[in-house]
Amino acid sequence: MNNLSCFILDDEPNAVETLSQLLGNYCPHLTIAGSANSVKHAMEFLKDHVVDILFLDIKMQQETGFDLLEQLPEHKAHVIFVTAHDEYGIQAIKFSATDYLLKPVIPRDLIAAVHKVGQQKSSQAEQLAMLLQSYRRQGDNTQKRIALPDQHEIRYVLIENIICCGADNTYTSFYIKGEKNPIVVSKPISDYEQILSIYGFIRIHQSWLINRNHIDSFKKADGGYLIMVNKMSVPVSRQRKHLLREL
Repeated sequence: MNNLSCFILDDEPNAVETLSQLLGNYCPHLTIAGSANSVKHAMEFLKDHVVDILFLDIKMQQETGFDLLEQLPEHKAHVIFVTAHDEYGIQAIKFSATDYLLKPVIPRDLIAAVHKVGQQKSSQAEQLAMLLQSYRRQGDNTQKRIALPDQHEIRYVLIENIICCGADNTYTSFYIKGEKNPIVVSKPISDYEQILSIYGFIRIHQSWLINRNHIDSFKKADGGYLIMVNKMSVPVSRQRKHLLREL
């Protein structure tokens, strides 16, 4: 991996110091170009410096990491959020497939996030636009697309075109209307259940999340299963058959 540079924004000096030490110990190829404890000071640095990665705290005392990004529309750095809580803003981060780390930061998660930056081929400008759009739309349930990072790129898919999602350990396969092969993402299906449930998706089985708008029929044989519009058969667990009655 080529040498990269980064910038850290966190309102807690101890948090900046801790992350700096972790980066020095586990990501020696990554140079810390600067740090700040406020959006104002971060802007003063970043207007004159180009870095590869921004490590941003989400929730600070009077502002957020999103406040900085709103002022950096043309910045092409990769964003990795660092937060103490699974809090407001996380949903937008998941929709846009932006990386985030929970405090206290685990070294292996940090290494994986930095490594991903070196492998990513997608347009960072497009991902940042998606992130900010998702953040602004939190709470109004009007998000149209979701970012799905497979092994090679980030795909931006219309939510309404997702037929169903299947789980395989920590991987999730997305079956898309009009596409022959699924998009396979290395994230658990529970992550997507959380953010897609408000868009009509139902966890009908431990391993399956379906879009209620793409159900074709229900078959009672073999314990019960759904036929989706793409002719896929999706099992329905005994414990969740009541969800079909609610439909």
